[in-house]
Amino acid sequence: MRVSSTPDRRRKRRFIDAALWLAASVPPVAVVTGAHAQTTDLGTVQTSASAVDVNSAVYQAPTTTPLTVTQPTSVIDKHYIENNIPQTANYDRVINVVPNVMVQPSTGSDSKISIRGFQTGQFNTTLDGIPLRAHNLYLSSASFITTNDLGQVTVDRGPGTASTVGDATFGGTVALQTKSPMSTLATTATTGYGSFNTQLYGIQFDSGQLKSANGASFFLDTQFTRTEGSYANVPSERENVALKVVQPLSDNTVLTFLSIYNSQIQSNFQGASLAQIAAYGPNYGLSNSPNQQNYAGYNRYLAQTDFDYLGLKSDYGEGWHLDQKLYTYSYSYGGFNLFGIDVSNNSSLGTIFGANDVPGRSNPGGWRSYGDVIAITKDLPDGALKFGTWVDHKPGFRKRYNVDMTLEQKYISTVEDRNFALDTFQPYVEADWKALPDLTITAGAKYAYVKRSYAALVDPNTKGPLNYSQTWEKALPSLAANYKLSSNWSVYAQAAEGFLTPPDALPSGANVQPQTTWNYQVGTSYQTKAFTLAGDVYYIDFQNMIGSRNVGGVTSYFNQGGAIYKGIEVEGTVHVGDGFSVFGNGSLNSAKNIQTGQWIAEAPNATLAAGLIYEQGNWHASLTDKWVGFRFGDVGEKQPLSPFNQLDMAVTYKVKNPLPNLAAVTAKFGINNVLNSREIVDFSGYSGGSLTPLFYTQIGRNIYSSLTVQF
Repeated sequence: MRVSSTPDRRRKRRFIDAALWLAASVPPVAVVTGAHAQTTDLGTVQTSASAVDVNSAVYQAPTTTPLTVTQPTSVIDKHYIENNIPQTANYDRVINVVPNVMVQPSTGSDSKISIRGFQTGQFNTTLDGIPLRAHNLYLSSASFITTNDLGQVTVDRGPGTASTVGDATFGGTVALQTKSPMSTLATTATTGYGSFNTQLYGIQFDSGQLKSANGASFFLDTQFTRTEGSYANVPSERENVALKVVQPLSDNTVLTFLSIYNSQIQSNFQGASLAQIAAYGPNYGLSNSPNQQNYAGYNRYLAQTDFDYLGLKSDYGEGWHLDQKLYTYSYSYGGFNLFGIDVSNNSSLGTIFGANDVPGRSNPGGWRSYGDVIAITKDLPDGALKFGTWVDHKPGFRKRYNVDMTLEQKYISTVEDRNFALDTFQPYVEADWKALPDLTITAGAKYAYVKRSYAALVDPNTKGPLNYSQTWEKALPSLAANYKLSSNWSVYAQAAEGFLTPPDALPSGANVQPQTTWNYQVGTSYQTKAFTLAGDVYYIDFQNMIGSRNVGGVTSYFNQGGAIYKGIEVEGTVHVGDGFSVFGNGSLNSAKNIQTGQWIAEAPNATLAAGLIYEQGNWHASLTDKWVGFRFGDVGEKQPLSPFNQLDMAVTYKVKNPLPNLAAVTAKFGINNVLNSREIVDFSGYSGGSLTPLFYTQIGRNIYSSLTVQF
């Protein structure tokens, strides 16, 4: 059996080239163009920096907590993303500045994310309000969108209210929001270069508001990156195209179309053993020897995704509002997903075809979601009534084959061959009641219904055919309140029940119930021109917690019983003056198993971030240090991991109208990990065969630079 994706990659590459040619062929215009801003109201009103005092803590703060929230919330706007995050990064790098968020390197371009100790799959992720999740609830941060197309990222560290749709809302929600098209015609070209021979090429075309189309506007953004990788022999390439069209249908109705295509090919780095790190250094990734299981040529994958929706947002009058998005998105790794069974090279070679041949696995698979998110609001004299639903159907397939890598992935046997489907129905009703002029109480409930269907020709547990389906359902109440003590100071409290189904990889006979939680938290937010301050305390009672362990690239799941998560979080920014601001945030956490008293895996005991920001005239600069405390990599307090920190710096210089027909030029330079810390920062699982522990090390000091020209 041989795996090839060359024809498909060529077709996708031709599409990228055509998009780049289209954007480049648009003639430049000699006008000053404004920055992309977040869409407010019906999607046609743009906000701008001129509406906010740039010499204020609110403007310069990396994260802010709105005064109206009912849970711990950190909002990161486009201004911070543009000036502090390289365009080659993913949204995990954006949210790393948020309190109680831990980001650890994974494959070199992707990262593992933890919020309050909850791992990916245990918190909710949305894109323009649409829940994103894979069939097994895991989501790669490199899958769908680039940072250049983000307009805002909001991290809610609470369960949300009933109207917060999605899986695992009890662990928080990372809400990604795409940017809006610019109001004026513009062509923007970007090129960049950095460490590890990292290259960036991008071009974007903005139509501006088209009077002939009732004020419609759109942008087409294309980006191509390649890098040799921060780990040895772990290169990657990524292509991304995003198209967003905003079409006003009337004064009170807007239609939005978004389409994003993403393709990434890279070496599949599962981590390195302590012996490999000691012998070859912290940069060790994959080998260049075809006689080893961790040979770069035997560990590769191609992942392709698309994300598309048609959204309608309307104000029907008399207090009625509609926000609806009909969507589809997919993730596919075709036949090009290969990995060595034992990348630690501690087990012997040999297959049925040869005693010295290298054994490996081919792992094709993919899935597609079809769904609809509907939100209806009716304004009332003393509040609002909200109701809606989220419906999603996700069919997919997965296959795993034992192959002979030496003989170009020659087929040996089938480990797994199955089809599956995940169906979700989540209606809700919620009411906002203004009990007092400054007190708003929000109460509601949602009904969570999930069905998993499974049909296998070869089940990895029974080794034969297996067909079954499982259904779970639960009503989830929530209650929250926000009280404004003054115009710039508010307090809030919240209680809500959470729910999460078991991952689909559980064997059919496993007696594992859905995971449930009760979240309780209180907090406050205070904002002035001089400083911002927000803080909260939380307590989460977690029942039927499912743990996981990765062996040889295959994840198995098991029930851990109950757990208690609790902690304190705080964040704030002080505007010192003369363009300078100082910020800091931190958390003290506890996440322990009720039965054993042991720490939950990958939950840090504390986090801390602090930094300095300067913004004056054309200059923006920042210095940010993030520290993550002690934790264990595996359940049972195994694989202890020491604290680590990383100091980053970024400098941006932007000048408007430097030459005729040139609207703006922006130069960006940054250094990540200024102090070149090289700690072991994450445990990734065990290699197959020898069960050798594998780890990821901190990426060493590296630089990035880019130049953006806007016509």
